[in-house]
Amino acid sequence: MDVPDCNLSNPDITGVGVRIAIYVQNLLCFAPVLVYLVDGRISGDELKGVKDQSIAMLAIAFAILISTIVEATGAGGNPTINSYHAAIVLDLSWMNNTSTWI
Repeated sequence: MDVPDCNLSNPDITGVGVRIAIYVQNLLCFAPVLVYLVDGRISGDELKGVKDQSIAMLAIAFAILISTIVEATGAGGNPTINSYHAAIVLDLSWMNNTSTWI
């Protein structure tokens, strides 16, 4: 009996710890904003803090994208990531970008 081809999970990409880290990071991105909105106004320092946090989230999102491109092109034209894992990584990066703009 032949076993159908399937994608073996790469824990460095699809592991529970990696996904939880991205999810928690995105949720914690909203915490300062909610705290700042309690008093009904946002000061200049609070706005600067949110801006710095957004820039950091974008930097992480772009780092994820760049690492995916490097893995997809591979050394010597030999890709080290398949399309399944690339889609997962791109979804995680998309989540970082979206939380920044929200």
